[in-house]
Amino acid sequence: MFKYSLITLTIFSLFSGAAAAATISGKVTDDDGNPIAGAEVKIEGSRRVALTDENGMYRFNDINQADVHMHVASNRYLHGDKELGSVTGDKTVNFNLTRSSVENITVTATAMQSSVLESVTPVSVITAEELRKNQAPTLGETLSSTPGVHSTYFGPVSSSPIIRGNAGPRVKIVQNGLDVSDVSRVGPDHNVAASSSSATQIEVLRGPATLQYGSGAIGGVVNVVDKRIPQTMPLAMEGEAEVRYSTADNGKFGKVDITHGVGDFAYHFDGYKRKTENVDIPGYASIAPDGDEPYGVLQNSAMDTTDFTAGLSYIQDEGYIGFAVEKLDNLYGVPGHSHEHHHDEEEEELTAEAEAGTRLDVDMTRYQTMGEWHSPVKGITNVKFAAAYTDYSHAELEEGEIGTVFNNEGTNVRISADHADINGWHGVVGIEATNSDYEAIGEEAFTPATETTSYALYLIEQKKIDNITLELGGRVERTEFDVQDIALEFEVDEQDHEHEEELHTYSFAGYDFTSTSMSAGINWEYLRGQSMAVTLSRSERAPSQQELFSGGQHLATQTYELGLVYDLDADGHIEEGLKSVEKEVSTNLDLTFRKFTGDWGYTVSFFYNQADDYIYQNATGLTALGAEHEEGEHAEEEGLPVFYFQQADADIYGMEAEAYVDFSSSWRLEVYGDMIRAKLNNEDLPRIPPMRIGTTLSYVGQQLSGEVGVQWNDEQDEIAPYETFTDSYTLLNANIQYETPTNGLNWILFANADNLTDEEARLHTSFLKDKAPLPGRNFTIGVRTVF
Repeated sequence: MFKYSLITLTIFSLFSGAAAAATISGKVTDDDGNPIAGAEVKIEGSRRVALTDENGMYRFNDINQADVHMHVASNRYLHGDKELGSVTGDKTVNFNLTRSSVENITVTATAMQSSVLESVTPVSVITAEELRKNQAPTLGETLSSTPGVHSTYFGPVSSSPIIRGNAGPRVKIVQNGLDVSDVSRVGPDHNVAASSSSATQIEVLRGPATLQYGSGAIGGVVNVVDKRIPQTMPLAMEGEAEVRYSTADNGKFGKVDITHGVGDFAYHFDGYKRKTENVDIPGYASIAPDGDEPYGVLQNSAMDTTDFTAGLSYIQDEGYIGFAVEKLDNLYGVPGHSHEHHHDEEEEELTAEAEAGTRLDVDMTRYQTMGEWHSPVKGITNVKFAAAYTDYSHAELEEGEIGTVFNNEGTNVRISADHADINGWHGVVGIEATNSDYEAIGEEAFTPATETTSYALYLIEQKKIDNITLELGGRVERTEFDVQDIALEFEVDEQDHEHEEELHTYSFAGYDFTSTSMSAGINWEYLRGQSMAVTLSRSERAPSQQELFSGGQHLATQTYELGLVYDLDADGHIEEGLKSVEKEVSTNLDLTFRKFTGDWGYTVSFFYNQADDYIYQNATGLTALGAEHEEGEHAEEEGLPVFYFQQADADIYGMEAEAYVDFSSSWRLEVYGDMIRAKLNNEDLPRIPPMRIGTTLSYVGQQLSGEVGVQWNDEQDEIAPYETFTDSYTLLNANIQYETPTNGLNWILFANADNLTDEEARLHTSFLKDKAPLPGRNFTIGVRTVF
């Protein structure tokens, strides 16, 4: 590391000119002329950052950049920026900021690093404080109250985000901008490997205008931001430690998070341990329980997770370079994920492990490196490099034995460069390469071993003209599949109960795609603190390997899956040849209104997405026959319903909104809601979230704070063929925390109450909605110290 850092420093010095005598100083004030202390003033394309003093003053010495563009930010104010061009002498630059009634956070996942309020596309940021209050064991449940975001919910142990009704490969999950490279996009029972326990914020970009992350992300992007690779030198040791206990699952959780600097090096360490038992639920897990099902508990919903991350960075004024390694071990059960065997009375009793059902034993090691080089040459203000290698594996344990093993080795490399002002345009050009080597070995190997490689080039440009921001972007991406040949045996149970067996060997050559995507957007601040944003985008998405090549029993979802490449007729016959497959083409219009000053404000987004050759998975009404056992010792296993990936034109539209009103400096009332409709050939798409409305009353005092929230979820009767109706439900939650400083540490005592009325709640988006409701009444207590 020292040798590498020395080489990096030498390269930096080659491009660094002699220190100039130019000085920039000034004052930052609010609309009333009062100084703003602690505002961050930054020179774009450098690590030059200054904080204003109690008089609002800042100062930069020895400015040596050819082109100077300045930004100023303070969480409770609208951002300011100024283009200065070449600075050859001392210059005074003052900023006047308008107060914002919401926290104005920079979104690192956007190419231009815009704030929440300036973004052309709809975006939400969950801050560290919000995450600590509402953190759940899974990423999907942590984000499930964000407008426009729902959860796949495969029990409390596994759930992924759903954005505007899109899940799986249409939602990109990244950590510090790099793909998490797990197998959560393949099946809903596979948990997302990204952890929110040490995140500084989580960014949710809704809609397809996310060109820097891949054309496939037409639903949106979730970016988990943390400090595993420090990018700035901490002034002193900083971090936090926490322990908590939850009653519904007898859950125990503890974590530590530390970032510190020595000389030019900054290091980071974080780790957590979570252990839970089967979660309590109101009533039975199944809608139609059998005589052996226990009351008030969701079987096989326990988890035992350990995660550690260590990172080190070398930081200079010209940039930084860092490296981090993460080790994750996760053992969790998956409700409903078991084989149904019928045992004779004379058989010996099952072991405790067998009674637990199927469990997933996850082992992941992730290596990540990141770096920035500021103003390396004239015309380039910043160069960023990031790469990650993930070695992910999980074994499915059935009756204490290894059943199916899923392996994925993923590599993601991204290089981007920001150019200096060209006729008022600032932009980012980037290249990205991704490789995923996936295989599944065992009974649940419902997809063949596949190596997926993609290469992409993207460009995003932005220009500000007074109170108008224009943004244009494009991406070209090539996706290639190298798939292992398979022999597929497929039987269906026809009405006459005769078995019909078909065995074909398939070779999957020729399924490669080139996708081109474009977007254009405008944000108009027509009044100070009030804006309207419009984005029009056209995205082409290559199918995922699961959508293309699935062929077998997916016992997690209790379905038999068939991919797009197979030619299945209405009687359940598969043709010997393979079908051609088209790219999914999505044309999307987003319209967003924002007000973020004064005692009240709102954000309202409307969207319409017209998709050609939309890929969806739907029930066929057919049943694939179960396996027969040896010598008739056991009865035949129950068959699984056949779900078939198909393509058709679809219309997806809806809205999401959130509004607030401040009764005083301490009391705030918030209301939020969303609605999504998805139609396909005059039929509804499956597993689309119902309408929901929520409200929260919060109080923030000097030491005491708390909130009470209610969320109502409508029934879902707009359902696809063979899909079942889902009832409405209402959830009541509350939390309180008390903060007190002691010996330089801030101690926070907190208590949360979830589902206070012990309501039975089933998510329509879940494959297991009829087998796994949300947890029942739960109380959490804990203590956190921040230093």
